[in-house]
Amino acid sequence: MKIDLATGAREFAPSTEVDAEKVAFGLYEIEESGHHAESIVLLATPDGPLLIFHDTLYHPDADETTVEIADQETVSHFRVLHRGTPVFELAYEKKSAIGLHPYARHREDVDFYFWLKSKVNEPAFYRAYTREIVFVT
Repeated sequence: MKIDLATGAREFAPSTEVDAEKVAFGLYEIEESGHHAESIVLLATPDGPLLIFHDTLYHPDADETTVEIADQETVSHFRVLHRGTPVFELAYEKKSAIGLHPYARHREDVDFYFWLKSKVNEPAFYRAYTREIVFVT
């Protein structure tokens, strides 16, 4: 995924089309719903983790950020809140691959959103996602 950090614009590109010097440390998840796809990006930056959703760029804070997940039948509702105020949210189809891989024994092993919920208040998460960016898009 190519990301313009100034605007949050994203474009999917094969890894063969990206120079090795332009690769940053991060994760992304894509949710297909109806006729469109939504993506959420977690990127390591010098200022700590950066979440990108639509046009919203948000630096979570261990003391002020919470993540909520509400499960309803086959859909889960994901929300990121800053001091109790929603920053962004999305609905996604519940992940059901638990148990299919010998190392995927817990929901956070296969569900990015659940993993983020379990990590967003841990200091180690912020150390892991604080890295220098060596390029500007």
